Amino acid sequence: MRSRSITVRDVDINERFEVIAWVHDIMPEKGVIVLRDPTGVREFFIKSRLLKKISITRESLIEAKGIVEKGVPVIKELKIIIKAPPKLPIDIRNPPADNPQLFGKYSYLVIRCPKYMKVLRIQQWLLYGIREFLISRGFIELLPPMISSCSDPGLRGAKKLRTKLYGEEYELMSSLIMFKQAAASALGKIFFVGRNVREEPVENLHTGRHLCEFTQIDVEWAFASIYDVMRLCEELMVYSMKFVMSKCKEELQELNPELRVPKIPFKMFTYDEVVEMLRKRGEKVVYGKELPQESETKLAEYFDEPIWIIKYPTESRGFYYIRDPEDPTKNLDFNLILPKGYGEVIDGGEREYRYDKIVERIKMMGEDPRHYGWFLELAKIGIAPSCGFGIGLERLTRYVAGLKYIWEAVPFPKIPGVAPTP
Repeated sequence: MRSRSITVRDVDINERFEVIAWVHDIMPEKGVIVLRDPTGVREFFIKSRLLKKISITRESLIEAKGIVEKGVPVIKELKIIIKAPPKLPIDIRNPPADNPQLFGKYSYLVIRCPKYMKVLRIQQWLLYGIREFLISRGFIELLPPMISSCSDPGLRGAKKLRTKLYGEEYELMSSLIMFKQAAASALGKIFFVGRNVREEPVENLHTGRHLCEFTQIDVEWAFASIYDVMRLCEELMVYSMKFVMSKCKEELQELNPELRVPKIPFKMFTYDEVVEMLRKRGEKVVYGKELPQESETKLAEYFDEPIWIIKYPTESRGFYYIRDPEDPTKNLDFNLILPKGYGEVIDGGEREYRYDKIVERIKMMGEDPRHYGWFLELAKIGIAPSCGFGIGLERLTRYVAGLKYIWEAVPFPKIPGVAPTP
């Protein structure tokens, strides 16, 4: 039966058709049912008496046979393979993205919505383009670890999740930074596509750009400078956006027709300049701290192109950034802020690689150096100076697809404050 069927998109290739698909919508007053399969949705005409006889429901899986009359598919025979209940927990035609509790709980149904099927295709080609770019530049992709005895402490208020392995406490991966430094010391230019897990503060639900489980493309380049890597980021952004626009013309025309490839080089501001800029606009920013989420979003509303923020105060970031030799109160680090309110998408900088300086920074953060045992042992042996960054794949997808909320940019999202979910 399956081998004889065709897709809803190609139903009019022949005079006769046989389709296995889901019932996306029913319009009995028009004598129409809308069928859906992985290729999209399509309207089919059907006699009202046949529709009544079958007593069909939305989200039923059916086998339909018929003919194409003047370019219009007309169903002549219909068999229900799986009959869905008459009442569904959400409307799959228009899932409630502004209700994160329902959206997260029923994400296993949201994924059937044509809009989100398109989003996930866009995301696939974004990731493909990023991989293609990095590999063409000599970067080697490595498989990421999922648990570690220690990971990034700089989580902006988020909590780590922990488990046990052979009686020893491990953390679910919240950042691959230390692993990137170790790997770059061996292979020079590396990247991971890693899943990170952290318990975000419940209030981060309201930013629309935080997830408790997300995908980060983590890149590290041994012996590179901050400006080498920022240029690489710009070229990567341009390449991947051109790539996805060539692969997803129909999807982007529907979801985000105003999307444009940014021009490089991007504008660059220091942390000090940004703080002054925000204060002039009435934002309450505490100097020396990470920029508040709301202020960062506001900043992103002032620009139509991505912008760089560089040289954050040393006390505001993790221990892994090296101090600026021209101003030791600042780091050699950067964030890329997407325009139109989308906010941060890339975070990175030059890494501290000297054992004594790493210990000094760990203590400055109020952390116990003993917790970072394996990394400090490596630092004693020697770590290559390097620079690297991480790209939030869901954040980039949200921007490219023109989505309001980040949980629209991932299948089966884990949303701050929302549990249980699949």
